[in-house]
Amino acid sequence: MRGLVPLLAALAAVLVSVVYCVLPPTLLPLERAFPLTRRVELVRLRARDRARHARFLRGAVSGVVDFSVQGSSDPYFVGYDW
Repeated sequence: MRGLVPLLAALAAVLVSVVYCVLPPTLLPLERAFPLTRRVELVRLRARDRARHARFLRGAVSGVVDFSVQGSSDPYFVGYDW
């Protein structure tokens, strides 16, 4: 069992390195919305961002979520089955 822990830690380190160093450039290419050769007024940028954020917020779920909660608010009462 003790030999398995370092092996799993090394595997996790390699996996994290691959995910953060290899995958993002291939999955999320960065592109400019406006070319550097063309000047864009700040008013147009703000209007574009406002419309873009409105689209994002329209798709978001909002409101009150109702779910039942059982148990006690006493922190010393945790784990007891009475």
